[in-house]
Amino acid sequence: MKNYSFRTCLMVAGLTLATTAFANVTEDAGYVDLGKFTAADGCEYVEVNIKSGLLKFAAKIAAIHEPEAAELLINIKLVRVNVVGMDDTNRKDTVGRITAIRADLETKGWEKIVTVREGKDKKGHKGDDVAVYIKTASEDAISGVVVTVMEKNGEAIIVNIVGHIRAEQIADLGERLDIKELRRLKISTKAEAGA
Repeated sequence: MKNYSFRTCLMVAGLTLATTAFANVTEDAGYVDLGKFTAADGCEYVEVNIKSGLLKFAAKIAAIHEPEAAELLINIKLVRVNVVGMDDTNRKDTVGRITAIRADLETKGWEKIVTVREGKDKKGHKGDDVAVYIKTASEDAISGVVVTVMEKNGEAIIVNIVGHIRAEQIADLGERLDIKELRRLKISTKAEAGA
């Protein structure tokens, strides 16, 4: 009986810690409530939520061979990625949600740093529609990144990264998390600009 009570206490403590950690992230300036997306039958649907504990664990492993990667990961609190394949059943809701997220970010002081809107191709199909936003924490640090992509192939990609990211780390973050819109982005710091 004592063993059962001890396990129950451990589970409650673990759930409390996890809930507290998530509550702390949701209060962070870089966190964005992306809501829930609807999967379409026969289309790709991916949802990834990596929270601080797992990121810190990965940072400890990376520290052995890649100290720069470890330094980057240790300051990240949350990575959320959604990939939503769209068809007629979920396209309107998905596009509407992404449009609402973009509008909300702009009203809450997020800075749009990348905009790509490709024109229509010869068949009249729209091209990619990309917007990347950052929430600045200070002159040389970012507290959040949001990447929103509506691809011409019918997929939507939404990413929210929360943490303390130095401006010069943003391209490296894109490389390590395989986010091509961030991989190409190079933000120079004041020190680099003055050099």
